[in-house]
Amino acid sequence: MSAVVGLALLAIPTYQPLKFYYVIWRIESATTIEQEKAACILASRVGHVWEVNDIHPGEFGSRVFPTRVGQRAKDVVTEIEWLENPCWRGMEQPYRAYRVLLDPKNRDYLVARSK
Repeated sequence: MSAVVGLALLAIPTYQPLKFYYVIWRIESATTIEQEKAACILASRVGHVWEVNDIHPGEFGSRVFPTRVGQRAKDVVTEIEWLENPCWRGMEQPYRAYRVLLDPKNRDYLVARSK
């Protein structure tokens, strides 16, 4: 019984990062507009969307994107940053996803909605 309780206590802190990594994967691996829309809606419901930035090609300069981004020289990259909790601002590193949006209207779904 104590082993089960111990495993449960270990699983609680690892759940938060796993759910964010799942959302990052969903956003960055979407191949259709519908998948992208569903991923953006999911991202708005997980944690607290802190910032959504458009990074234009002229701003790439010193930025090093993860290799998974796959942007081209003319693409605008959307950077999505969110926190586990809005009260923790400044106390934690935000989770980040990068995406060249297939449909720019899907950016609107990233706005946090009241739950």
